[in-house]
Amino acid sequence: MRRYTTAAKVGVFALLTLLAGVFIYRFISKQTGPNRGYVVYALLDDATGIAKLSYVRVAGIPVGNVESIRLEQGKARVDMRIHSDVPLYDDAAVAKVSSSLLGEYFLSIAPGTEGKRQLEDGDRIRYVIEAATTDAILRDVSSIAKDIKKVSEALAASVGTEEGKENLKDTLKNLAQVTEALNQTVRENRESIRNILKNVDRLTQ
Repeated sequence: MRRYTTAAKVGVFALLTLLAGVFIYRFISKQTGPNRGYVVYALLDDATGIAKLSYVRVAGIPVGNVESIRLEQGKARVDMRIHSDVPLYDDAAVAKVSSSLLGEYFLSIAPGTEGKRQLEDGDRIRYVIEAATTDAILRDVSSIAKDIKKVSEALAASVGTEEGKENLKDTLKNLAQVTEALNQTVRENRESIRNILKNVDRLTQ
């Protein structure tokens, strides 16, 4: 009798565990299954940091998840499952946004203009805002540094000689003379300039 009681307890425990597993599975399927929401996709030049189940946000609020990532037409196709109560429109845009310093990203969506055609399951978000990558920024900085070096070398070559110094001195002298002449003209015609400004002010009122 004792053995039968122990076996019954084990059987009841196994049955409850099985029922709990089925309940959890059905709950998760209801939350993430194919019948919830709709899928749209975008083609990104760089999907680094985006993974399956990464968040999709609108105004910082989670509205879906990344469902899959694969290569298409030489770009990263990112499929996103969006909540059914979040409409996206034909001019919607998506951008990859950093969520931490560890290289993790999420997708941020601008829903588009209400009144335009609403995106449906399988539609593409055509507008993608590509942020500059760290490599691209470093390449730009390197290019700028090279240009600055060329300008510095050219300036040193032209000013470093006696002729260059004299030319620079003459240029500065001429600039000072032009500035003084301009100041003198303003001083002599101050009243006329004031009257012109008054007339312009009256016309724009």
